[in-house]
Amino acid sequence: MIKKIISFFLIILIIGCKSEYKTFISGKIIKPTNNEIQLLKDEKVIKNININNEGIFSTSIDDLNDGLYNFIHLPEFQYLIINKGDSLVLRLNSLDFDESLVFSGKGASKNNYLIDVFLEHEKDEDYVKKNYKSSRVIFKNIIDSLLKKKIKHYSDYNFKSNFISDLIINHAILIPLYSHIENYIIINKNNHSKNIQYFNKYRNEINLNISELSHFKLYLDYITLKSINESFSDKRGYDYNLNFNLLRLNYIKNQISNKTIKTKLLRYIAYEYLLEEKLLINIDQFIYEFLKISDNENTNSEVSILYKNITLLQVGKKFPEIKLFNENKIVNGTEINVNNKNIYVFWSYDQNAHQVNLFSKINIFSDKYSNYYFNLININKDSLKWKNNYSNKFYNNRIKNFRAVNFESMSKKMILNNLNKVIITDNNGIIKKILTLNNLEKYLENN
Repeated sequence: MIKKIISFFLIILIIGCKSEYKTFISGKIIKPTNNEIQLLKDEKVIKNININNEGIFSTSIDDLNDGLYNFIHLPEFQYLIINKGDSLVLRLNSLDFDESLVFSGKGASKNNYLIDVFLEHEKDEDYVKKNYKSSRVIFKNIIDSLLKKKIKHYSDYNFKSNFISDLIINHAILIPLYSHIENYIIINKNNHSKNIQYFNKYRNEINLNISELSHFKLYLDYITLKSINESFSDKRGYDYNLNFNLLRLNYIKNQISNKTIKTKLLRYIAYEYLLEEKLLINIDQFIYEFLKISDNENTNSEVSILYKNITLLQVGKKFPEIKLFNENKIVNGTEINVNNKNIYVFWSYDQNAHQVNLFSKINIFSDKYSNYYFNLININKDSLKWKNNYSNKFYNNRIKNFRAVNFESMSKKMILNNLNKVIITDNNGIIKKILTLNNLEKYLENN
C-alpha cells in the first residue's frame, strides 16, 4: 500500500514537472471570421489552433521559447509575449479586434499591458501628427510629455516580468514616439541638419541590433525611417532616386550587424525602390550594388526574380504567360481574345470599394470603347465567392472574368503591388501601356 502511495505521488510529481515545460493557450472568439487561429514565431506558423462552433479554442505546446509571438485570426493579427509555462486565456470579438482583446490566466498581465500600450499610441497618433509642423521646441515638449507619462505608468504598474517582457514593452512604449521624431525630421526637411542635431539624444537611444525584436514590425519600421534621414542630402533631398537608395543600402550595411534585421531591411528597400523605378539602367545598377551587400541567398534569389519579372513586364514585350480560371477550365493569359486589343485589370472581393469602382468604370468603358476587350482578373481563392461577386453585373460580351490559378505566381509576373494596375496589349499580345485605373480613361480617349 505504501509503495502504491509513493508511486502515485511520483506520477503526480512527474506530471507537474512536465507541465512546467508546456504552454497553454485557449479562449473564445465572438463572431469568428474563420475556423482557426494561427500561432507564429518569427513569421513561421508553429501551430494551427481549431475554433469550434461556439468560438472556443484550446491547445498546448511543448518547450516554447520565451519571446514575441503573433497570433492571426484572418484578417486580423496581434502580438503576444509568451514565456514557457504560461497559460493564456484570450477573449475577443472579431468585429472590434484590438479593443475587445482581453487576457487572463498565467502570463496575462504583460499581454494586457502590451495591448494597452498599442491602443494608447493609437489614441495619441492624430494629436502628435497635427503638430508635425510645429516648432521643434514645441514638438520636443509634446514627445517629452508623452514619454514621461508612459514611462511613469509602466514603472508604477506592478506585475511580475522578466528581461524579454521588459525589453518588448519598453520598446513598444518608446519606438512609436521616436518614429514620430523621424517623421517630423522628414516632413521638415528644410531644417534637416538642425533637426538632426536637436533630436540627436533621442535618435541614439535605440539599439538597432536587438535580435529579440528582429520580427517586431514597429522596430523594423523605425529603423527604416531612420535610414531615410541618415541618407538625406541637402542637395538631393528625399527624392527616392537611385543615389538616395544606394545610400540607404550602405547605411544598413554599416549600421546593422544582426543578420535577420539586415536581411529584412535590405529586402524592404529593394522592393520599395524596384516597384517604383521605371528606368532599367537604374534598376541594373541598384541590383548590382544590392547583391554586393546582401548575403542572404533566399532574399537575393527573390530580388533577382523580381528583377527578371520587371524586365519582362515592359512596354514592347510580350504579355507574360499566366494561368487563369475561366468559369470551370484553365486558360493561358496569352490565349485570351487573340488578335484583339486587351485591357487587364485586377480585383478582390475583400476590397469592396475598389470592386464597386472598378466594375462601374469597366461597364462604362466597354460601352464607350468597343475596340477593346476588358479582362477582369480576381486574385482570391474561393471560386463560389468569385462568381457570386461578378454575376449579373456585366452586360457586355467584351467583358471577361477570370480568377488566378496561383495568385503568388501571377502577382510576381504582373508585379502586382496594388490593385489599381492596368496592363494594355495590342492585337498581337504586345504590351502597349502600363498605367493605373485612374489614368485609363484618358489613355482610351487618345487611343
